Amino acid sequence: VAFYRIALASLILSPFAWRAGLACWPRLTRRQAVALVSAGVALGLHFGTWIASLSFTSVAASVLLVNTAPLFTLGFSRFFLGEGVKPVTLLAMAVAMAGAVLIAAGDWTGGAASLKGAGLALAGAVALSLYHVIGRGLRHALPLRAYVLGVWGGAALTLALVAGALQAPLLDVSTRSFAFFLALAIVPTLGGHGLVNVALRLLPAPTVGLFLLGEPVGAGLLAYLILGETPVLLTLAGGALVVAALVAIILGEK
Repeated sequence: VAFYRIALASLILSPFAWRAGLACWPRLTRRQAVALVSAGVALGLHFGTWIASLSFTSVAASVLLVNTAPLFTLGFSRFFLGEGVKPVTLLAMAVAMAGAVLIAAGDWTGGAASLKGAGLALAGAVALSLYHVIGRGLRHALPLRAYVLGVWGGAALTLALVAGALQAPLLDVSTRSFAFFLALAIVPTLGGHGLVNVALRLLPAPTVGLFLLGEPVGAGLLAYLILGETPVLLTLAGGALVVAALVAIILGEK
């Protein structure tokens, strides 16, 4: 699912971006080229782990946990880039992690599957934060289309290699499944991730992050209406803590 989502999005984007890519990619320094490849790998691992989490946990829990990515971004920024973290941010991070524990507890069914789903969603958050930190400088080194096609193409190749290693049946796809893959490529990838990348060129990252906090709310509502998933009280309480903490972090970093 993750491979087809990002691979089809890359193919659809290619006619509009390949000229910009061929003109800019050869001019990258070695460090920038490594960063572009690494960002693609991180994005591929994000999609792979997060989408896998949906097989083991609820939509609400998965989306809430994967949206803890800004917490890990702050940690990686401090470790790799030497950026400081404010005391209020550290407090908000502790509150958000407490919320993540409540989400996992509320979603736990007594078996290992729900914990596996929570772990995969958190792994998706870590990979997404690495993608943001690694690719931070590339947004100024490459035009938007060349940057997006580069990282999406790298993510698709990463997922193809992972699928091959896991012997996932990439070629055994029904027409109905392919239609869903195409919808995933067009709506949340080209429409969602594409617009986020555009917004990051026009608005400060904290402002964009504040709007992205609507994702857990929207995803939870859609899961309730379409899939009949009703979040338990602990999940709602944990989600409220996570969202409140992320709002505090984003406003504090603005």
